[in-house]
Amino acid sequence: MLNVDTAIVEVALPSIERDMSVSLNALSWVANGYALAFGGFLLLGGRLGDLLGRRRVFTTGLLLFAAASLLGSLATSSAVLIAARAGQGLAAAVISPTALSLLMSVFPDDTPARAARRGKALAILGAFAATGGSAGYFLGGALCDVLGWPAVFVINVPLAAAAALCTLRLFPPAPRRTRRRGFGATGAVLVSAGMTLLVYVLVDANTAGWTRPRTLVLAALSAALLAAFLAVQRISAKPLVPLRLFTRPSFRGATAVALLSNAAIGPVIFFLSLYIQQILGFSPWAAGLALVPLIAAVTLSSSLAGICLRQYSQRAVMATGLAMFAVGLLWLGQLDGGAYAAQLLLPECMIGFGGGLVFVTFTVAGTSGQAEQDSGAASAVLTTAQKIGASVGLAVLTGIAGRSTASGPDPHDTAAVLRVDYGSAITWAAAPVLLALAATWAWISGHRPRAVQPPMPPATATREPELHE
Repeated sequence: MLNVDTAIVEVALPSIERDMSVSLNALSWVANGYALAFGGFLLLGGRLGDLLGRRRVFTTGLLLFAAASLLGSLATSSAVLIAARAGQGLAAAVISPTALSLLMSVFPDDTPARAARRGKALAILGAFAATGGSAGYFLGGALCDVLGWPAVFVINVPLAAAAALCTLRLFPPAPRRTRRRGFGATGAVLVSAGMTLLVYVLVDANTAGWTRPRTLVLAALSAALLAAFLAVQRISAKPLVPLRLFTRPSFRGATAVALLSNAAIGPVIFFLSLYIQQILGFSPWAAGLALVPLIAAVTLSSSLAGICLRQYSQRAVMATGLAMFAVGLLWLGQLDGGAYAAQLLLPECMIGFGGGLVFVTFTVAGTSGQAEQDSGAASAVLTTAQKIGASVGLAVLTGIAGRSTASGPDPHDTAAVLRVDYGSAITWAAAPVLLALAATWAWISGHRPRAVQPPMPPATATREPELHE
């Protein structure tokens, strides 16, 4: 639901513009308001789940998301719609990391058998999340065509309500001891302000200019707030994000790969959707169907990732996925307006299959071995890295696309200009994937998982050290 909502509104923007007669600037904030609140408050949302009870915080976030979605569907002005999108983003910042930490608490990894079950659970979660992120493009087109743009908001209401009900029925309440601890108000304010400002700068820079004084000043202010946050975390007795998380190489590697891989996949789907509609002439619904092979490949490989991680090291699985991802991007970037089946189908499948392996593996690498009290913070850091990576990637690649035709085709040939723009952006998207491959080699574990031992009968318990050996 959350990943669908990131994409689904982008498809509905032309309909919203038509019905509300809003300016282009206001229209852009209908999409960006969600990312701004989501990315800015993720760390706070994850820590609240740790300290106030994950089930309670998760359920509250779902209900807030439903309420904000209902408000969006009833909006009659751009101001109300932008406020609704910001409300959705705030709720998502609570839901996303808390969902992952709830799963981690239900599936501990303190034994090889339990670690294997957690890997399988994370693979299932990854398959749904990846499918949702890609499906939003064609789902939004279908809903707009049949029911109108308010339907892209209304669809969230029953989904969020059903999820909240299931949460109350299926998950145990938080232990009493976790409900009345502080969480460091100073750190929460600093990181939320710094991250929100950072996302704003990244979203606004292509319009305002990357080297304009306004952009530079706001970027410097964001950096200062985040530096102050890190300083506070070092001396705080109750840090919002325990810096000990980053002492583990696998967590550093997982965070880097989460940021870099998402700097590629989100923007590529964005540009691919535009290319299919504007160059190949597909309708929004048909363009969504053209992305199904990529979605199916992500879903399939996410499901297989758990099996691979039981047989091979995290480094091997991650590196394989990143290599396929990079090759697929370089292949897909050679766009010349050819037929979809001949030019897009196979590279889409390669990108999707590699991406699914990567997404599951960095989640497993980043959450394995974390202390129970830190699981929400770890989840929030990983999710924040993904959102910031997607924002950075889209901003940078959009700038590259805009400048790629300076010495290219005839500027009066719109189709040729767009082909070069989109092809250049997709090709350059391979750069962060290759950087992620380097981070994988440096930080992700190359040890194969231990074999799962069958339970030992009491008579042989004295031989336990020999069996472990």
